[in-house]
Amino acid sequence: MQKECQRCGRGGLGVKPCQSRRGDTEVSHGFRPGQLCRRCHTDILPDPEVLYPQQLSNGFEFYYAAASGTSRKVLEKIEESHVLVSYLTRNNGRLGTEEKHFVDCGGNPQTFLSQTGTAPAYPDSHKDYVEYVADQTSAVDRWALRDYPVTESVKSHFDVGVEKLQQLTTDAHRELLDIAQDRQVNATPVSVVQGETVRDYLLHVDQLEDAGALTDTIAIGSIAFKSPEFKQKVILALREGLSPSFDLHGFGVSLSTLRKDGVVAALDSADSGGWLSQRTNTKHPAWGDDQSKSLRPSLYEYLEYTKDLGEIINTQLTQRGESESLDQFLWASETAENQSSRLPGEIQRIVAAYKQEKIEGMSEPSRTQATSDQSSISAY
Repeated sequence: MQKECQRCGRGGLGVKPCQSRRGDTEVSHGFRPGQLCRRCHTDILPDPEVLYPQQLSNGFEFYYAAASGTSRKVLEKIEESHVLVSYLTRNNGRLGTEEKHFVDCGGNPQTFLSQTGTAPAYPDSHKDYVEYVADQTSAVDRWALRDYPVTESVKSHFDVGVEKLQQLTTDAHRELLDIAQDRQVNATPVSVVQGETVRDYLLHVDQLEDAGALTDTIAIGSIAFKSPEFKQKVILALREGLSPSFDLHGFGVSLSTLRKDGVVAALDSADSGGWLSQRTNTKHPAWGDDQSKSLRPSLYEYLEYTKDLGEIINTQLTQRGESESLDQFLWASETAENQSSRLPGEIQRIVAAYKQEKIEGMSEPSRTQATSDQSSISAY
């Protein structure tokens, strides 16, 4: 938003202007719609659904994390449309096939635990990070502002508390937004709220807002290793405490968390690296002689994960009595045949073999869940 909102004072990169000049806000509240940010315009409208029906509906999006060479190959082969890539991983560029790209800053505990000193620090400057974002993204993409994870490992390593890590995150957000404004980055910046308790997360939202560092898209940090029950509490509390004009993203949200009541309705988007497990020696049927033979187990995992994800979304939306386009989720979509038919020949054969396995009722391979910080690093 180029000019500051006349009601809340927010402005700049990451603050969306109201999307309509309509709405009786001047007579009732003294503000013309054009003077307001989208959040304020939505908050004071008698019936915001009239002007913002798409914004207030649950158009859920899911980003697949590409954290390794194998995961990148799978997502590229299958032409996945929503991909998250960490800035700090070795293979950190775009795949080239995605419609929407999400740059994660890489602020996981492993980034900082090898450091010495009194506070965690990123290995390069904020300016370097913004330059990368400007080079890799377009207007439809997202990028996470740098944050400092609130975990026991980070707290004990640097002997710092929750408040210190939250303040470091807020300061980094403010600096990055200023740099990105000057650099004219077009992608959507994403604030990251940090905490250890539900109250911590809510207080950090207030701190970010007071510093002018709360963007209209907000991600929840440091929950990847928490229990699904705790994740559910934090997600629902933030959704309740935030204006509906804010988009809420869940970092490292597993399928077990998405199955919890209210989670899909509360989130606008989520991501996970859990779609590709760490297992080995997995047997799959119908091994062909095609060139993608070595990728077949991983492609099966992607297909299985996407099918499960689509079923979760469909079930929750059905329970709410809503209809939703599930075209992103290959196995819940009526257009699955058209989507798979445009893939390369060897990938089509893998998809066909997977479908045939389901039709014939063959045993499904067990999924293992990575539990260590190192194996789960892509969840951040």
